[in-house]
Amino acid sequence: MKTPFKIIFFVVLSSMLLLTVFAVTQEPKQSPISIPAYNPSQERTFSGTIVELKNYQCPVSGTLGAHIVVKGITDTIEVHLAPATFLTRYEIVLNPGDKVSVTGIKFNHQGKPAMIAGTVVDGQSTYTFRDLKGRPQW
Repeated sequence: MKTPFKIIFFVVLSSMLLLTVFAVTQEPKQSPISIPAYNPSQERTFSGTIVELKNYQCPVSGTLGAHIVVKGITDTIEVHLAPATFLTRYEIVLNPGDKVSVTGIKFNHQGKPAMIAGTVVDGQSTYTFRDLKGRPQW
């Protein structure tokens, strides 16, 4: 009676150990999101009206990021600005309905057009998110 119990116990324990080793040795999966490096030579300017503000965990900044959705004449683009704390610290306030001009690099994010902002001009104010070499200002 004790022998079958020992066999079952050994099989269960061995299986758990193998599963643990397998799980620990797996390489992390690569994110399916491809974020381009910011290259100032690829900067473009896009103008339009802010239709939405969003803060969410962002693959561009790696933090809770601030984003604006800008509707232009033909496109609507989600613009990745900076960590939300950066906007708060420098009292940067953008609102739906504001007409803006965004200079940055374009890419596709989750199958939709997007930009990483270098600068945003909102009326008389210019907000700089990247320096002349494309380095983040936060």
